[in-house]
Amino acid sequence: MKVVSSYQSVVRGVSEQVPQQRHPGQHYEQVNLVSDPVRGLARRHGSITLDEKLIDSASLMTPTRVAWARNYREYSFFVAGTEYSLVYQAYERTAGDALPFCFVLNKDTGKFLNVNLVDAAALAPWIDGGASAVTTVGQYVVMAAQKLGPGYSVDDPFTLHGQQAVAWVRGGAYSRTYTLKVTRASDSAQFTATYTTMSSSYPYLLNTSDIPATNPDGSVNKDYQKLVNDRVYAYNSAVNKWVGDAAADIQPQNIAQKLIDSLVSQGFVNVGRLGGTVYFDNAKAASADDAGDGSLLRLVFNEVDDAAKLSGVHAPGKVVRIKAKGADPYYMVATGDQSGNTTGPWQTVTWKEAAAQVITPGQVFALGAVSVDGNTFHLASTPAGLAAATGYTVPGYVPSKSGDTATKGAVPYFFGKRITLLTVFQDRLVIVANGVVFLSKTGDYFNWFRDSAITVKDDDPIEVYALGAEDDIIRRSVTYSKDLFMFGERKQYAISGRVALTPKTAAIMTAANERDSTYAQPCVVGNLLFYGKYAASAAQTGPSLYAGAMSQFQLGLFQDTPETFKVSQQLGLYLRGRPVELTAMSSPSTVFMRTDGTDNGVYVYSFIDQPGSQQRAFDSWSRWQWAPEVGQLIGMTVYKATLYVFTLRTRGTETWVACEQFTMDATLSDRPYLDMQRRAKDYMGNTGFLGKTTNAPTNGAVGAAGDILFMGAALSGFDAFWQDMLGSAADPNAYVGMQYDSYVTPTQPFTRDQNNNAIVNGRLVVSRYSVSVADTGGMTADLQANGTSTQVFSFNGRLVGHSNNRPSMQPVTTTVLNVPAGRSNMEHKITMKSVRWLPMTITAMEWVGQFFNNARRV
Repeated sequence: MKVVSSYQSVVRGVSEQVPQQRHPGQHYEQVNLVSDPVRGLARRHGSITLDEKLIDSASLMTPTRVAWARNYREYSFFVAGTEYSLVYQAYERTAGDALPFCFVLNKDTGKFLNVNLVDAAALAPWIDGGASAVTTVGQYVVMAAQKLGPGYSVDDPFTLHGQQAVAWVRGGAYSRTYTLKVTRASDSAQFTATYTTMSSSYPYLLNTSDIPATNPDGSVNKDYQKLVNDRVYAYNSAVNKWVGDAAADIQPQNIAQKLIDSLVSQGFVNVGRLGGTVYFDNAKAASADDAGDGSLLRLVFNEVDDAAKLSGVHAPGKVVRIKAKGADPYYMVATGDQSGNTTGPWQTVTWKEAAAQVITPGQVFALGAVSVDGNTFHLASTPAGLAAATGYTVPGYVPSKSGDTATKGAVPYFFGKRITLLTVFQDRLVIVANGVVFLSKTGDYFNWFRDSAITVKDDDPIEVYALGAEDDIIRRSVTYSKDLFMFGERKQYAISGRVALTPKTAAIMTAANERDSTYAQPCVVGNLLFYGKYAASAAQTGPSLYAGAMSQFQLGLFQDTPETFKVSQQLGLYLRGRPVELTAMSSPSTVFMRTDGTDNGVYVYSFIDQPGSQQRAFDSWSRWQWAPEVGQLIGMTVYKATLYVFTLRTRGTETWVACEQFTMDATLSDRPYLDMQRRAKDYMGNTGFLGKTTNAPTNGAVGAAGDILFMGAALSGFDAFWQDMLGSAADPNAYVGMQYDSYVTPTQPFTRDQNNNAIVNGRLVVSRYSVSVADTGGMTADLQANGTSTQVFSFNGRLVGHSNNRPSMQPVTTTVLNVPAGRSNMEHKITMKSVRWLPMTITAMEWVGQFFNNARRV
């Protein structure tokens, strides 16, 4: 029975399901083709070399160095409205290798910047150990190291000034005993100074009884009254003097001096006075007593129970603990009124809150910045080093301002540990080590300490972790639906962005449980969050022992409950290797995947979602592959709806870095379909990786643009083509590049019953395929059967009688091509291939065959 049917679609990409179960339009393989639901299956445009630089001319790319090159990762950032791309080493390698640590590209100009490693020796943990996390704060790129935990130093002003004390005589009282006890620190000798003030009243009575009223001879003492008066006058003078002396005696300055005199007389000489305050040093212990309630003589040594009890005189820099009963302690430091700082001699001071032990961050991040002229990227191990190299005012790491090292959380958790994630969220720098998330002070990214131990401010730093995340390692994050969505090795977590983040409101909640999803940075397309996964696959070929997969999170029917879906479920081992990078463009909706099992290509996932639903109207998996001469893939990013691919290419002992621009455009190109394109003039001048006399690969070619578009020749025939077709022009309208194949192997057809199930117990012999093509300059077809492959069809774009069939022109034709088969559908595969540098677009396919079946279907 003769049967004729058509493929419902030709743009549904690759599927590894059994052939009869695949969706219409899915193929065995699709390489270097764009699945465009509008135009069909079109050959991708060739890549354009934006820039390339020689980076090493003495070392071969050994298998070990090729493996290291797979550790490059890409990070995009903006500076002053210009977007840049940073490609950096993410993992450890042998010290001293010649491969650069990083490359930086200006996406606007497409040119590489010079990279200046300001202090290469200090940057060794990054250069040799790799960067574990990267983010941008302001105009600065911040990098954490795989092999370096952030360090810090501790200054202890509390202990440094711990032997300084004052005894503040706040007032005097009559008949009061003041006692000051000091234990000398140098030898533990004890000294006790005691002074009792004078009484307020004269301690003696007036007595005139000893003055005789008569003389010895019995006569009246005529001087008696005078003597009594003199006695009274003298007594009154003594009383008045006593009152004056007593008033002077109770003055604080006097009491202080008496105590000092007593101490000095005993041999304690580290003592002085300023007003009514006794100050002394070299003290291990001290106490003061005023024989009362303590309000007249107050000791300010290392601790008081109320900040109101601090003295007005002290040593600048003195730190005192304030420890009230039932309250957490805090510390106050004395700032000199004369010196204006915490140095200088004993003086009147002003107290403010400070840290008992000052924690000063040391080597924490590598910091990078683009120079003013935009030509150089400077990378330094410290803010000071970057400031010296760039002339910028680079903010430094802010030391602690309050508390002590004994307080819980005084030293942020990430110090001394490998930082696994850096990002910015709600104007805070997010620093993650293992499962603990730390957020800097709002707007002050390098300030990681509270301003006060007394009060908690809304903009104070935050340290938090999710319940169950204690033993997890959080490595990736994206901002998704206003939230910070973080990926750990075991689970996913979210910090809400719907409310302002404060120390009182911060919380991390577990959002999902997807393991092995942190090897590649996730990417967001619209309301979809794509992330890579992998599984062990030791039997597959290639450098990786894993097979990749890709899934997506999508906001579900319930708030804060994302739904996960595996978008590569129709694939098995097609995605070779672990996904290491994902990047996406929204028009058309496409996700590009780089894996560690494919060095010369990327995987492409295109899709269209049904509006207003959670269903997918179209999706397609395929791969792009380029010639080895184009180079080993080390990074990729998107810019203005194009894909930028970074490669390392070799020429003998030379290693070059290059940036190639790809596009998803399915329309007819105005250039030849060649990768690594550059002007023919540059090739003739030997100005780049390809050169007429320096490097002319056998699979390289030259193709014309303009009036003789798609005319071309292999590089071995460049001179003849240049002379005959390009008129020996100095700058011809032609391009040189590397050839690449574009091909598709569609699923063979099946007859189906009334339930649309494939009939497999009959025999379907396919006579031919009718392939509708548009804007096609050439196509071949290979038939694979019985373990062999035979070319059964060739088309050069020329059709007799068509107006475009002219000499010295390459026609581009829209027609229907009949490809013979003559095989059972289960015994053959057909592969349609492009030709050289010519365009090819397949818009539809039909097939004609004979079906043999003696059984009746029920």
